[in-house]
Amino acid sequence: MKVYLNGKIVNEDEALIPFMDRGVLFGDGIFETIRLYQGKPFRFDRHLARFNEGCRGLRFSQPPDDRTIENAINELYHINVGEGDAYCRMTLTGGAYDGSKTLKRLAPPNLLIVVTPLEPYPRHFYEKGLRAVVPGIRRNEGSPLSSLKSTNYLNSMIAKQEAADRGADDAILLNNGDFLAEGTASNLFFVSRGLVMTPDPECGLLPGITRETVLELCAKLGLSVEMGFYSTEELLGADEAFLTVSTGEVVPVAVVEGSTIGEVCPGPITLRLSRAYKGLVQKELDI
Repeated sequence: MKVYLNGKIVNEDEALIPFMDRGVLFGDGIFETIRLYQGKPFRFDRHLARFNEGCRGLRFSQPPDDRTIENAINELYHINVGEGDAYCRMTLTGGAYDGSKTLKRLAPPNLLIVVTPLEPYPRHFYEKGLRAVVPGIRRNEGSPLSSLKSTNYLNSMIAKQEAADRGADDAILLNNGDFLAEGTASNLFFVSRGLVMTPDPECGLLPGITRETVLELCAKLGLSVEMGFYSTEELLGADEAFLTVSTGEVVPVAVVEGSTIGEVCPGPITLRLSRAYKGLVQKELDI
């Protein structure tokens, strides 16, 4: 497999990050994941905008050029994939450690881009819904990292491991105030009496591109939406629930903490939004 590293397309075994890189030592870096449909990235401009916002948030003085990123992704797709859908991840690390433990960096950052064939979510997630737990670990709504797609991802990985240990597919995290926040790599929605509900960004979630798209679709479809501060009990009493994530789109949730959500999964509004999302992808990308 070929990858992009700092201006060059190289073999993956040649794409080496020094062990004294700030990303290795401190988790100093950001990343972005994008789904390519037949080689075309969906809402690429919005992913780039969030990536650049992350650069500003972590004070990267030399953010990568958007056109350079776009060209690298296109080239890697044709080399590694060729046809069909693909997964893209671009990672920017803090570069060589120079002794400073602030956000001041003297060395240039390292940009790594990977494009591989998409590994879709299991079909039964969409047909029957996934199973989730509410883990002990929390999202810290007071941390600036909650709104950045940082390479410091252990919080979510610990939660995902707890879910696996308990026989579930994913975890839905609470924040320090016991309010629902998000999934380990996704945003949460649930439906009660026809009202589509999703946690407020102040709950400590990372507002996703897919979440934003689903909110737009709700407006187009005439679905009432509410953002707020919700408890686990409100989720357990919902009629439907689903997660949104770029690589998986709209993913139904069937069970949370052993309790079945609603009478049928996927629910009618979940299905309606899923179909509308797929239709929007086809329309915007002309595929």
